[in-house]
Amino acid sequence: MSTGLSKRGSQSEYNKRLDMFNGREKGFTECVDYLIEQGFSPEQAKNAVHVYRKGGATEARFRLSSQRRDELLDDFNAEKKPPKECVDYLRREGCTYRQATSAVYKYRQKRGLIGT
Repeated sequence: MSTGLSKRGSQSEYNKRLDMFNGREKGFTECVDYLIEQGFSPEQAKNAVHVYRKGGATEARFRLSSQRRDELLDDFNAEKKPPKECVDYLRREGCTYRQATSAVYKYRQKRGLIGT
């Protein structure tokens, strides 16, 4: 079945394929096997499914400056909240998982909440 998608995988391409496969309703291994059947390497497939299953955006809707991310975290009272809550908050504000985890780590580091 031709989907018009290229064989070189970007995460948005993997997401499209997995959505067509109804991947959110299927198990990790089943999704990996599906991507392998589609011609992707086992390593590509495992990484793609891992990111897919984390959910949320894989491409930023917009780019926030580090200053703006820090302001959002200050407004959220992030110094008194666990890192996961802070990451989830930034993701709801439009950051990707990677942007959010990096921002929370740097924020906590700057404020001496974790070691350098």
